[in-house]
Amino acid sequence: MNQMNQRLTVAAAVLLALSVFSYWNSVSRAERFESGQKFLPNLNPDEIAQVAVIQGGEQVTLTRDGDRYVVEEAHDYQARNEGVNRLVRNLLDIELAKEVGSGESLAAELGIEPPGEDTVEVALRNAAGSDMVRLRVGDRFAEGSGNYVQRLDGENNPIYLTEATVLIDSAADQFLLKEIVDVASGDVVRIEGPDFTFSKDGEEGAELALERVPSGRREKASEAGRVKNFLSRLRFSEVHLADAEEVADLSFDNEFRYELADGSGYLVAVAARDDDRYIRIGGYHTVEQVEIERDTPEEELQEKADILNRAEEMQEFNEYHGSWVYKLDSFTGEKLDLRRTDLIEDEDDEDT
Repeated sequence: MNQMNQRLTVAAAVLLALSVFSYWNSVSRAERFESGQKFLPNLNPDEIAQVAVIQGGEQVTLTRDGDRYVVEEAHDYQARNEGVNRLVRNLLDIELAKEVGSGESLAAELGIEPPGEDTVEVALRNAAGSDMVRLRVGDRFAEGSGNYVQRLDGENNPIYLTEATVLIDSAADQFLLKEIVDVASGDVVRIEGPDFTFSKDGEEGAELALERVPSGRREKASEAGRVKNFLSRLRFSEVHLADAEEVADLSFDNEFRYELADGSGYLVAVAARDDDRYIRIGGYHTVEQVEIERDTPEEELQEKADILNRAEEMQEFNEYHGSWVYKLDSFTGEKLDLRRTDLIEDEDDEDT
């Protein structure tokens, strides 16, 4: 009997100890958690060398290449740094409203594990390729703003509800640096198209004008403006390697040459496939050689330095863009279909 009492006493003591520990642990964790605290308080963005985002079975991988990022799923085409920075900033800005709990059933209920179609997984890796952070953003909170989130690096990480909705871009297309070049029409001094030429007459302040307009006819301002503005914020809708199979059948039969006031210019070669337009673009400089003598005035030296710098820019432009074929959206591509007959109208026509 005494032995039985001793066993019961020991068991009661153990249960009491476990109860006290459980209470202390829950209180301690509650004290450690503060509403509004950061989800990733110790993340150093300068150490991030690669970002992988997965949603709905699709992945985009952003890898640091010097002072920029590239999109692996787009053949390492350059990413918009501001797009990558925004993604990292959105992660760093995540604030937590409360700790929800843990466990497989809860993770499944909240879209964490297994991941649903809207679940976003993000891995931030260092230069060695090791995960610094791996997390998932699950379902949105049904009764307000916020998402359920959980870190997957480490063990027994709890699920939290965030203070606000977590927005993360997850498609490669959203990160690509789509602007090819941006040239104001005022900087263009000459345009040579398939069957037309625009030029300036040499006088200061002269406007680009269509050459050889017949008597009784005039330049059609609306259509001419589309040609003149073609290089203004020129963007692509899709990008392909120049030797890729999907563009191997393209024939770049037409060319547009844009010459700028500084002596540089761009040559745009155009190919058509049904209603789609594709381009290859290269830069050039009309000044082939710059001579500098000992007694060259400082102002002239600066002008020649600008020429050399611009020529170097064109070389770098070609080294990069020469590897790619760009598909244009329909609005931009239609500009390359314009011909001389589209650019002139009768003088008695209403202004268009």
